Amino acid sequence: MEEYEDIEPTPMPRWVTIPLGAILAPFTLLCVIGSAILLVAPNVPPSFLTVSLGSIFLAGSVWVFYLSLRLLFVNPKGRMKFISPLGLRAIALVFAVIPITSVAIGTFWEKPLVNSIMTIAYIGIVLRLWAVAKNRAKNA
Repeated sequence: MEEYEDIEPTPMPRWVTIPLGAILAPFTLLCVIGSAILLVAPNVPPSFLTVSLGSIFLAGSVWVFYLSLRLLFVNPKGRMKFISPLGLRAIALVFAVIPITSVAIGTFWEKPLVNSIMTIAYIGIVLRLWAVAKNRAKNA
């Protein structure tokens, strides 16, 4: 557990975050607009699945747009972290659900070797995100 003591990465300098935010913000705004259009697409009959997936896509793209705006306006060396511990746990939950959903839907068995490697990577991402969230919650 001692390797997780200094798990927090060093913040990027402002000369990196401002251009990165300026590049990402328009693209993520287009994603927000596209996700919103998915909810009101005239040629797709509204069902529970289409509305729920469209809402999830819209919420995710709004959140990423918010993060790209934070790159522009929030100093990374400040006290406020880029993603809160709760946000990190939510991202980890999404990465944990991806392989489970793949097995439940049946797409896992189409390419089992590739999907097994991806599942191992997802588990590593989940463990790392939980460790960072635990460290941030402890230091908050």
